[in-house]
Amino acid sequence: MQRFLDALSRLQQRHALLLFLALGAALFAVDALRHRGEPLAAPAVAVEGQTPEQWLEDEVLYREALARGLGEGDLIVRRRLVQKMRLLLETGVDVAEPSQRQLHEWIDRHAGRYGGLERLSFDHVFLSRGLRDSRLAADAAALGAVLTGEPGDLSRLSDPHPGGTRLVALSQRDLEKLFGTAFSQSLAELPQGEWQGPLPSAMGLHYLRITERRLGRPDYAAVQERAQRDYLLEQRRVQTQMALDQLKAQYGLPESGTP
Repeated sequence: MQRFLDALSRLQQRHALLLFLALGAALFAVDALRHRGEPLAAPAVAVEGQTPEQWLEDEVLYREALARGLGEGDLIVRRRLVQKMRLLLETGVDVAEPSQRQLHEWIDRHAGRYGGLERLSFDHVFLSRGLRDSRLAADAAALGAVLTGEPGDLSRLSDPHPGGTRLVALSQRDLEKLFGTAFSQSLAELPQGEWQGPLPSAMGLHYLRITERRLGRPDYAAVQERAQRDYLLEQRRVQTQMALDQLKAQYGLPESGTP
């Protein structure tokens, strides 16, 4: 018995994902057979757009489809169930409203997002969607490999762009004129000192290396509502991921971010 348990443990570690899928299929089949034998009755509450007879017919077809395994291997069914399970995890998350101190700390950590960016300097390589068309993605991948070394003269690598390849001390307004509002706001929190990209914009793809970022103090009162919404969304995302990691652990899978 101990040898069997040790072998099962090694199998679980090596093939955790396959076991997860097999277990899911088995549970699916057992549930289908269980429902197949249950007596049917019309719902206590009327279903919108259906008579009780129509609902009963649909339920019979639904249970029979489960019993015959028609949902197995169906990507549409799988995606729908995944969506419902993810929604169930998200609705089960309880996120507390932040205190003023927590909210101010959040705004300070993301000052660039809330109007605190005073000046930004960076190196820039641009790949034009119009010029490269279907080659854009492949050219971007090749460029990323070049930028990991010493790229030399950036103007040789970049397509023409109004801002050029070296931009110095640009304000938020300057950035918006050159890159548009949405793209400019994404630059405020990019890591400094390393090439980032490819970053998409309406014009094409961009690689940037932030060389200097000067931040000011955001107007807390003006951005408080937006910051609180962002804070709650992020906390909900973190809590949902924790719940998902707990489920994954039950199937012998590593947490997100762990090799």
